[in-house]
Amino acid sequence: METILKTQMNFRDLGGIRTNDGHRVKQGLLFRSGDLFSLSEEDIRKLELLKLATIIDLRAQREIDSRPDKPVSTIKESIHIGIHDAAREKAEMFLSNNDARGLETVLIGDYVRMVDLHQADFRQFLKILESTENLPLVYHCAAGKDRTGMATVFLLSALGVGMQDIWDDYMATNLFTAGYIEKIIRKVSSKGLNGDILRPLLEVRPEYLQAALDHIDQQYRGLEYYVSEILGADVPSLRNKYLDH
Repeated sequence: METILKTQMNFRDLGGIRTNDGHRVKQGLLFRSGDLFSLSEEDIRKLELLKLATIIDLRAQREIDSRPDKPVSTIKESIHIGIHDAAREKAEMFLSNNDARGLETVLIGDYVRMVDLHQADFRQFLKILESTENLPLVYHCAAGKDRTGMATVFLLSALGVGMQDIWDDYMATNLFTAGYIEKIIRKVSSKGLNGDILRPLLEVRPEYLQAALDHIDQQYRGLEYYVSEILGADVPSLRNKYLDH
């Protein structure tokens, strides 16, 4: 997979994704990413050449404090929507117990938790996208896969993208971050630990998103209803703003 940045492999443009009615997401307006803490000077210049104007940071405050985004001179708005990384505490417990099965299931519960407990945060995310004039925009969490992944599912659904393309974008994280994942696993294994046990935390997996979608179907009358009625997305506004016509 071709990457835009060298020091944040999961930074990517949603532009070009096709909707069910044949439109495409506009290029160069909406980017999803992991955190921008490790950006090189070269990559910062790339973001400035993109005229990146808004950052939406979906991390908890403690995550921001430990890994703040690098300054980008073109940014006009930096917005914090704190979605708690509840899986981290459980994951640390399972890791200390070498509990591979626990690590495989912790994110399943976290995705369902996000659907139920962070509706106001995802609602705010969509409202910002509807109202901001400061584009292009990037939104990110820590790795750009779970909280960012769910935000992207809701956004693409609002834009009228079909489920197969939503799934393709979600699973693409594993392609963009494969080298990084293997590097972490090798580093942990070199210390005599079971590095491979971390793989479920570092990857996206179909069962994570499927758990959220099943819960939405069962409790909220499906994804389209959840996005438009529970999250209150202004679907016509979003489509007019972000789709080619």
